[in-house]
Amino acid sequence: MQFQLFSGFVLFAVLACAFAFPLQAPEDQEEEQFALKPPASRLKREAAEWSGAGGANGKSQGGYAGFVNPNGSKGSVGYGHANGQGHTVSVDGRVPVWSNKNRYGESTLNVGGGATQHFGGPAGNRNLDRRVGVDFNHRF
Repeated sequence: MQFQLFSGFVLFAVLACAFAFPLQAPEDQEEEQFALKPPASRLKREAAEWSGAGGANGKSQGGYAGFVNPNGSKGSVGYGHANGQGHTVSVDGRVPVWSNKNRYGESTLNVGGGATQHFGGPAGNRNLDRRVGVDFNHRF
């Protein structure tokens, strides 16, 4: 009974607030006008490179798809299956979080992660394999 009374009071308060505040019509507001102007010169961004592999024979099948962006980020998805051994699914990715170029060379800091899961087979389902890593790279 108390819950119903409380919920009724909350509903009444919300409706009272909703109807108490005046609504501004769109024609009452002044808006600034902007014009879109194309840039004088447009640099074309490099496209991501896609890669893939796959195949099948009498005993195993599988595939892989991945991409690498010009900024250094990359990702991949994979699948594998062998007769009587089960299925394996994997996902991986990497993102550059910091880079610095100076007279001593170029440094980058990347963060990556991934996961792999195996289903079925003689050993049954296995626990999810999770990976997280940080790598620092310096090129002279």
